[in-house]
Amino acid sequence: MGRREADGRSDVEKFRKNIGKQEFKGKNKKRTLSIRDKAQSRKSTGTTVKIVVLYLLVILAVLVSIYLVFYTVYMNNKEMPHSN
Repeated sequence: MGRREADGRSDVEKFRKNIGKQEFKGKNKKRTLSIRDKAQSRKSTGTTVKIVVLYLLVILAVLVSIYLVFYTVYMNNKEMPHSN
């Protein structure tokens, strides 16, 4: 009993430390960084898709508005009687 108190760690703390060592066994810095970069690219892909869709919608709205302007001008010219 005295030895456990002198060591400062209980059996539970030693068990947790061993689990932590096993969890990170075999992982090196390059692998950790590659996993982080992969996760970051997944997050940015969703944002990129949203931005592209937003730009396409804006372009579509501009084209539709230009079409409507020309259509109304055409219809107004068509309704006017021509004087010869």
